[in-house]
Amino acid sequence: MQYLPEHLIYLAKRYQNAKRNYLLVNPLQAKHLGAEPCQALDMMQTLGKQLFSRYPEAKLLIGFAETATAIATQAAMQFPEDVQFVHTTREKQEGKVLQFLEEHSHAVQQRLNLEGELPETKEIILIDDEISTGKTIQNMITQIRKEIPAYQKAKFIAGSLINRVPEENLLFMQKENIVFEWLCKPENTDYSRKVEQMEVHAPEELPFGETKPYACILSRSRLPESRKLHTVGEYRKTYREFVKTVRKELENRIAGKKRLLILGTEECMYPAILLGAQLSGQGFDVKCHATTRSPIGISLQEGYPIQEGYALPSFYDVNRKTYLYQPDRTAEVVLIVTDSHADTEPAMQKISMLFPESEKILIKG
Repeated sequence: MQYLPEHLIYLAKRYQNAKRNYLLVNPLQAKHLGAEPCQALDMMQTLGKQLFSRYPEAKLLIGFAETATAIATQAAMQFPEDVQFVHTTREKQEGKVLQFLEEHSHAVQQRLNLEGELPETKEIILIDDEISTGKTIQNMITQIRKEIPAYQKAKFIAGSLINRVPEENLLFMQKENIVFEWLCKPENTDYSRKVEQMEVHAPEELPFGETKPYACILSRSRLPESRKLHTVGEYRKTYREFVKTVRKELENRIAGKKRLLILGTEECMYPAILLGAQLSGQGFDVKCHATTRSPIGISLQEGYPIQEGYALPSFYDVNRKTYLYQPDRTAEVVLIVTDSHADTEPAMQKISMLFPESEKILIKG
């Protein structure tokens, strides 16, 4: 399938972000908006197959948190089992951690944990959802080349669903041994000006109230620590076992239900989408998306993509604010998939308020 701008780009306004006032919302990404999981995985797989066909010798893939973790993981699954994969994180990390800035973001600090035996490779692939100027890519590559001498002369390939890097930037970075791959390259547009006159308000703050009951499943098959290096083979095996185990544990709980909403939590998106694809293939009507740290403005203006949004305590840190947009209140069952080891009760209290009539199941991997 050819992915065009109208397939991948909905324009929204960031809420009170002076560094960049707009956000491109991808309706197929299963992040900010609910998406059919198989369509999301197909798009991510298309990028991965393109990258592998052109750079089959690459032995290290790195995804960008928060919004591209699932994209990068599914892309990595198109590579051989010995290829290594990790994604950046905004969570605290111990050990050998490279730090760099995503300067336009609401949370600028990015961390890359490269503990473990790094592969010998002449090509390294970086994967993001959207690249606008290439500045974040440059920041990361500068740190990698500075801290890891073996990669100083490596070629870096920046893959993304959407690429808006100006031609002069592409040519400049090509001289630095940095090249770009993408599924969609829209025409140059001043999105900042387009959203200037949009009137938006903050996502709604929900008061703590009576907690509706929910079930909790602690999966016997644990999720991989995706913020640390593992081989594609290890990831593939672990995710397959996780989905198989959880599907069996859900069998009696969701029997007779039809409409499911599956939510990931911040950087933990991929297992929610994988589980969604499995259940979709078994006849359930499934939509997937995730909580996010991105504050997006809410507007009822016709054609605006985010018309409903709520602030929640993070599943990883009760003192951190996260958001959920466009929740599907018609879902009979809401499944929340997380890799958090922190206190998830405050977040689940807010989730239970948003979906009072739905059965709610927290799945901890």
